[in-house]
Amino acid sequence: MDPENARIKEFLIESSDCLPPGSILLDAGAGKKPYKKIFKECKYESTDMPGGFYCEPHDFECFLDNIPRADNFYDAVVLTQVLEHVPDPWQVLREVKRILKPHGRLILSVPFEGPLYGEPWHFYQFTHYALRKMAEETGFNVISLEKIGGSFWVLGKRFPMVILKLFKQRDPFRSKKRKQSILFDLVMNLAMFPLFLFLYLPSAYLMRPIFYWLDRLDKDKELTLGYTAVFEKR
Repeated sequence: MDPENARIKEFLIESSDCLPPGSILLDAGAGKKPYKKIFKECKYESTDMPGGFYCEPHDFECFLDNIPRADNFYDAVVLTQVLEHVPDPWQVLREVKRILKPHGRLILSVPFEGPLYGEPWHFYQFTHYALRKMAEETGFNVISLEKIGGSFWVLGKRFPMVILKLFKQRDPFRSKKRKQSILFDLVMNLAMFPLFLFLYLPSAYLMRPIFYWLDRLDKDKELTLGYTAVFEKR
């Protein structure tokens, strides 16, 4: 039901298969560490920024433009849906290159078409042209660079999200925090319930699978959910 995340997970599995057992790997900006099990054959470490969005414990905390590890330390670094959240992605890539061993790999994914999230830490949306240029400027070779679906995947994922966003903006459980009227938010939820019943449910559980199947018709995929990429340190 969510091919974007499913494709990212599949990409990470494919990438982990290319790493020798025992490789030292850093999951940077790891959040809740959802992909830790994928890299069970590696010596896995994780980090996130100080005071991040999650309470998950990590091996250490840092900002990604200043990682407290020696030069040439890791065999691989993972950046999944992280690069768009850093103020200076070029400096982050230079820092990742510094801590990677020669021919070490940066395994990353970034969104292209998507809502703002993790605010106020959401600064960029990247194209494949930008990713190639950034790799070239920071000392990486591009091993692979692929789009995550096309326009039908975008439509299938975003249309139901629009409806849910309307409800979340009037969530009575968050009314006090947002300084909104609880009564008004309850009335709005009741008024919008037909949208949930007749638009969200069919679009999320009927139209979405159909759109994902139809995505094979979109050959150019000029509108895409994002990109997966593997960069290798020169």
